[in-house]
Amino acid sequence: MREKHNEPIWQAVWWKKKVQGTSVKGSEPVLSVEESLWQQVDDARSRLFEQHFGPLPNDILKMMDLSGVWPGGGLYVIPTKIAGEPGFIYTTFGLSNPDMPTKVEMVDAQPTSNDSNGLRAVGFAGTLRQKAKVRPGTDRPGYGYELIILTKEKADWPLWLLQWATKAELGKDADLLGIVEQHQGLTVEQIGIGEGKFVNLLISKAHAPLPDYLDLPNGRMELLVATVITEDEMRWSMTNGRNNLLGELTKAGVGQISALDRSSVVCIEEPDFAQVESLEQAKALEAKGQLAKLLMFPAEFGGEDMAINVLYVPLRTVRQRTAHLQTLGAWVNEGAVNNLNVRPEYKGTSFVPSRIHMNASHSDSGEQRTLTLDVW
Repeated sequence: MREKHNEPIWQAVWWKKKVQGTSVKGSEPVLSVEESLWQQVDDARSRLFEQHFGPLPNDILKMMDLSGVWPGGGLYVIPTKIAGEPGFIYTTFGLSNPDMPTKVEMVDAQPTSNDSNGLRAVGFAGTLRQKAKVRPGTDRPGYGYELIILTKEKADWPLWLLQWATKAELGKDADLLGIVEQHQGLTVEQIGIGEGKFVNLLISKAHAPLPDYLDLPNGRMELLVATVITEDEMRWSMTNGRNNLLGELTKAGVGQISALDRSSVVCIEEPDFAQVESLEQAKALEAKGQLAKLLMFPAEFGGEDMAINVLYVPLRTVRQRTAHLQTLGAWVNEGAVNNLNVRPEYKGTSFVPSRIHMNASHSDSGEQRTLTLDVW
């Protein structure tokens, strides 16, 4: 799964979550059965989150392009204690609402802005329509879970991850909980976190000291945790299992806490690429899953699958190059570059390049930008 956003689309608002209902002058609002259940669930989840995580902020982060699709939902940033140390919980709040799974989708969404009294209000305008295929409900509350990210720092990048996950669930019926239960976890590659940066994720059920589930009036709500993992940990999990990776993270004292640029808790031994001196040797390592075929000049920009354009590189290089292509595509879209030259660099007699240089330029302005992949 991969989704890239050009800019964050969440906005902090003070959100009065009480359902209004109907009322007669001089009386309390009269709630329908559906409204009453919605309010009971929201109140219960708020109490349980505050019990386990800490006081909820007054401001909830609303995802503006989902305002009609997820009207009662949003994201919270909750200051908390993690293993006795100050930290933060970033969480969805509303995937377990009784009016979920959503039955509508927004199309042709466009950002809007309005200046009034010196204040600029940003929103989204679009058309709500009935989904062609509505996901059937279950005995679980809404989508059955809320997703959290644990960090020791306050930053925007966890919100990018929650934004990706929420849109994948509400818009594409990703069924993250079902995948986690079926495969004892889920790994996802190269999720954008802004500024041209990407991370890999391990999504698993919450483990102690977190509660593994919460009982709501509409059913049992699971807690899923998204943890940032390294390239080596991603590769290690493919052969050793996602659940075993969580075990290694726990043994190393990392647990389910996310941190950018963390050292890997596992070590993967790679072949000595200096000794790979022929196409036959490279193909033999490809058959073992230790090398992968890569088009030197990318197919996304017109590169052809022919011998002169083929390189053999580690799998991690393929994933890293995908992120570089996202950046290159953005440069093309903004009109900064219109030419691309790709040049591999080799060490000694090795058949595996040690570096791959992607030199982009503009024929008129003369501007030049370079992306370099360090292979080995």
